[in-house]
Amino acid sequence: MPTRWPVRCPDSRRSPSQRAVPSWPHCTCGRGATKRYGGAMSTAHPGSELRFDGRVAVVTGAGRGLGREHALMLASRGARVVVNDVNAEHAHATADDIVARGGVAVADTNTVATPEGAAAIVRSALDSLGGLHVVLNNAGRGGPSGPFETSPLDLMDTIVRTHLVGTYLVCHAAWPVLRAQGYGRILNTASSAAIGNSGMAAYSMAKSGLLGLTRSLAVEGAEHDIKVNALMPIGYTRSAALNPNPDTRAWMERNFPPHLCAAAAVVLLHETAPATGDFFPTGAGRTALIGSITTPGWNGGPSADPEQLLAHWPEVTATEGAVWMRHSRDDLGFYTGDAAFPG
Repeated sequence: MPTRWPVRCPDSRRSPSQRAVPSWPHCTCGRGATKRYGGAMSTAHPGSELRFDGRVAVVTGAGRGLGREHALMLASRGARVVVNDVNAEHAHATADDIVARGGVAVADTNTVATPEGAAAIVRSALDSLGGLHVVLNNAGRGGPSGPFETSPLDLMDTIVRTHLVGTYLVCHAAWPVLRAQGYGRILNTASSAAIGNSGMAAYSMAKSGLLGLTRSLAVEGAEHDIKVNALMPIGYTRSAALNPNPDTRAWMERNFPPHLCAAAAVVLLHETAPATGDFFPTGAGRTALIGSITTPGWNGGPSADPEQLLAHWPEVTATEGAVWMRHSRDDLGFYTGDAAFPG
């Protein structure tokens, strides 16, 4: 398999009126060319501080770890922050720390896992801080659940409800506010485990679901200046400290302090956010882009049988002419050869 796939942007094969989301960035890639992902240009002056003055941010799971670092950095740049965490001691500690540093914050202890709790979090922002502009969904619990066949079903339910359902519910509660004002920034905390990892079936399932949610909301939010992205942070947190391998723990602690993930969050939550509907792994000072492609595949027509398909399997997986997918419809034109899918 080639190390550099000749991937082209699906929008390049459509007229402007046919593009799914015209404001989304373009990917200009090809054989013999340097691959480049050209996001929207930031309107911030180079070197100027990304400020959040006048903005109200909700950060869930902000009592400790990554969420705390996100809340502290947003507050240091002028945001008024709702520090949400079901652990009251930790929520108040982070909020108090923000206030002690000259910022504005309130603690909120509602759960993200119920519609009532999610609605209450949004009300905290509106009632206590006077608005809502930024939502950072970071709340979660659990990670490795052991071999799939012995993984407890109740643990699966808890992981999915907190990571996936909780994020959905908070977004659902915040959406009418963001849509009505014609502005919003949402960042969902996913993980590279969404691609799959041993011993993490429930966690991977939940995080994979977040990717579909993120991109769907980005499509719906585009016309309302609501940008939605997913962050895949790698930080040495409580869950990382539970890794049974001492060498891995030491490597994580040495290279992945959680505060190094906050810079990417600030960029993606700022009014000049250069992307929407995308997935960004970040940690140890590195931030990158993870995406998905669809290959042209093989089309044997209505008479194709399993034996023919197997014989043409190399064409199914060949990446020449692959398309960088921005929307589910980016795959549909390949079925009939009609790039201008009418849907």
